[in-house]
Amino acid sequence: MRERAERIHVSANIEAERVPGQIIYLFPGQGVQKVGMGKTLYENSEIARKILDQLKPELLDVMINGPCGDQPINLLDDTANAQPAIVAVSLATYFAFLKKNPSFGEIRPLAFLGHSTGQMSAMGAAGVIDVETALHMAAERGKLMKEVGERKENKGGMLGLLGATLEKAESLCAETCEALGEEGVWVANDNTVDQIVLSGRESHIVYAEAHTEEAGIKKAKSLRVSIATHCPLMKEAQDMFAQYLAHIKFGRPTSPIILNTTGKLTSDPDKIRADLVEGFTKGVRFREGLEEAKKIGATSFVEIGKGPLSDFVDRAIPDSKQFQITT
Repeated sequence: MRERAERIHVSANIEAERVPGQIIYLFPGQGVQKVGMGKTLYENSEIARKILDQLKPELLDVMINGPCGDQPINLLDDTANAQPAIVAVSLATYFAFLKKNPSFGEIRPLAFLGHSTGQMSAMGAAGVIDVETALHMAAERGKLMKEVGERKENKGGMLGLLGATLEKAESLCAETCEALGEEGVWVANDNTVDQIVLSGRESHIVYAEAHTEEAGIKKAKSLRVSIATHCPLMKEAQDMFAQYLAHIKFGRPTSPIILNTTGKLTSDPDKIRADLVEGFTKGVRFREGLEEAKKIGATSFVEIGKGPLSDFVDRAIPDSKQFQITT
């Protein structure tokens, strides 16, 4: 059995030679948030503390100390809070690590790649936007998704599929829509050759889950979310986010960004902006993004945090090296 990603603590002193070859930095999306996720960073890194202090106080409290008083214990389950929390911790970890290990800052990575919410972290790390803008952007994105996604007409969910090829997942979506008489479920995340996430209306998610076995899919599991993202149900949120972004300047990244909706590499600020907007209603093509990474010669992948992305890389590019910067 292959070893899992090598974990490097954010406070460790290491030389860049420890991570061989051509590097791509990875930034995780929703699902990695947890109570106390910023505690170690906040207590031990000045640069991380400056980033985390930009969050609203009640959110920062939960990220450092856990819920207290009348704060809800599930504050971080709310996408309006989860998205800025994840971006803040990712960027705090990234810049704290570079501060501690300046030799890594001297290396120009091949690319940056974020998964969904993580794309805003990637943009902040690559200098497309500054940290403050990245945090405001994540908060606005989460707020709009929550507002539109929780409306009765858009109420939905997401379904994880294991042992499912893209073709099988798309076939299950088509069969579900035909059976229910309307469009209502789509591929939201194409993560690996056998792991797909669907997104759609509650009725369609329930039907799809009940018919996975006959579709030749090994396992299905409803995700613990209350909204359906990366699908057409987010169209109104997409339009509002596009208006919000119209006033924000995007710069050229220090290294290219691999786009979520196409899996292609770019340094064009307009294409990065369009990708962020289109991601509201289109799926994350992470598997194709990793194919692009392999094509350009990536040999080492450094994930910021202990997310699932290193595992996706291991399945897609088994001869690569994976590292996780942990706190």
